[in-house]
Amino acid sequence: MSRTQANIRQACYSDHAAIRDFVGGLSLRARYLRFFTGAVATSPAVLRILAGGGDHIDAIVAVENGTIIGHAMASDATGPGGTVTEIGVVVTDACQGRGIGAALVRALTARAQGRGITAFTMEVLAENRQVLAMIADHWPTAQRDLSGAYATIQVPLPQPAGGQVPLAAKEQPPPQREEASLDRLAIRY
Repeated sequence: MSRTQANIRQACYSDHAAIRDFVGGLSLRARYLRFFTGAVATSPAVLRILAGGGDHIDAIVAVENGTIIGHAMASDATGPGGTVTEIGVVVTDACQGRGIGAALVRALTARAQGRGITAFTMEVLAENRQVLAMIADHWPTAQRDLSGAYATIQVPLPQPAGGQVPLAAKEQPPPQREEASLDRLAIRY
């Protein structure tokens, strides 16, 4: 498949309907691999979270010809080892294999580094061999904890030399804040 130049930008409130359509347009298999369920609720509260509303949530979308073709989000948490972010990424079935998922991960990583995040984590279904292979290729030193049906992956993020924030991270506005609980299904890979 050919590579694509999709526009990657921060998700926002006005994306709710487009995100609902995007999630609804994913195949049952793609929804299952991303959300660990085939039936994803797209209630107003879930759409706010997927659009980046909520404490410590960063959401971005890949858009091609005015249509969302990819979605990625990160949820930050501070713990004893520093601040980490849990990420989740999904690309519409027709656009998979074109580098969009990797571009979304790179964008999330740059934004996370700009916020001072020291590592990211993701939960991946053990049967999702394509994503596990991609992780092994890109982050051979990633820590994996296989626990039943899924693997929890932790990847340390290199910090910019001299504390300089990458330009791409500085240019992005901070995620919107909203009082909403984070549905764990909304951040799985």
